[in-house]
This record gives sequence, C-alpha cells and structure tokens, in this order.
Amino acid sequence: MFTTNADDVCCHDPAEAEAILRAGALPEQGASSPNTRYIRHMFNEVAPFCDPTLLAVFKTFFYNAMTGVLMEAEFTPEASDEVDSDFVRVFNGFSQFWFTALQFTDPCLSAEHNRAFWSAALSSCVAFLNDVNDVLSFYKEAVDGEDFLASRIYRRSVSENIPYLAAYRRSLDSGLAAYRRVLDLATDEQRPHLDRYMTGFAYFHFHCRRYRWHDIYPGLTPIDI
Repeated sequence: MFTTNADDVCCHDPAEAEAILRAGALPEQGASSPNTRYIRHMFNEVAPFCDPTLLAVFKTFFYNAMTGVLMEAEFTPEASDEVDSDFVRVFNGFSQFWFTALQFTDPCLSAEHNRAFWSAALSSCVAFLNDVNDVLSFYKEAVDGEDFLASRIYRRSVSENIPYLAAYRRSLDSGLAAYRRVLDLATDEQRPHLDRYMTGFAYFHFHCRRYRWHDIYPGLTPIDI
C-alpha cells in the first residue's frame, strides 16, 4: 500500500519523486525524507524472500514509476503537447512492480524459475493493470479535476479528437484483451493465481474508498486502507 501513497504524493509533488530517484540511484545522497527512508526499509524487508537478481529488478520497477511521474509532469493541461503518453504510461503507475509482486505468492510463479513466462507476459500484465486502472479511476479523477486532465483516456480523446466514451471503451477492450493474453501464456498451474489476481485488482478498485465507487453504488462494501 505504500506505493499507492507514494504515487499520490509524487504525482502532486515532482520534487519528492526526484528525491526518491536520487536516493535510490545515488546512495551517497542519503535518505533525505520519510519516504526515502521507508523505501529502504521496505526493500530490506523484501530481500530475504527473493534472490538478489530479482530484488534488483523489483527495485528497478519501483524507480521506473518515479521516472514516469517526472515524464507525466510535462503534460500540458490541454493535451496538445508532443509527450508520448502511451510510452509514459508504461513507466507510470507501478504496474511492473505490482504485477511481479505476484511471484511471491506461489512457487509456480517464481520469477527466478519462470523467467521465460514473465518475459513473455509482462507487457500484457502491465497493459492490463494500466488499462483497468484507467477505466476504474475515471470517476475519482473527474472529481479531482486536475488528475482527470492528466489521464490517458481524456488525453487520447482530446489528441485524437474522438468522443471520451470511445476512448474509454478502447481502454476497456485493451484491458480485457491483455487479461486474455496473460491467461493464454500461463500454465494450468499458474492460471488460477493470475486469474484471481486480476479479478481482485478490479474488485479492489470497486470497493476501495480511494476510487469513490461507493459514492455511485452505495451498496458496495467499502474497504479501508
């Protein structure tokens, strides 16, 4: 859950993203803020549960997201800039970090012993998380206003001059296609874990207060984090 909080903080404070990147890539800089100190603690806690190579990759995925925050900060509100938002979206949002965390759940998904699967599936894993997050975050972003202007769906609608709903449906279709690709690449043993994870990702969005779906559907049981 720390990554969710860090994402919110850094999206509204690029200077904090810069500080986190410097602390991660330039250890001589030291841990200058509570966030950077906690990040070191977080990875120290994870380290006993994975080999050093995976830990290095896992850290890289975390810091990639901070790079994405800095790229996204260059978007113009009217979505008329030349920044490649699809490329930036791959970096932003911790999707690589979050999906590979699934490797800790069962030996059949161990990144150390299933590197070929992760190499083949990760692009679709990232596409699924990004697209589904975009689709299920739109209400939260619309209420915020500023976040909505930076969202990929809105920016695609403006830059391609297509209705917002058409851009929204494209993200939904892309997310569902990515879901199917991930399951197609999985073994019979891996598939239930992956299916449960992706289903749970959507469930989390609907029930977590952060995404505000309870405002629209009061019957949803909210989850506090």
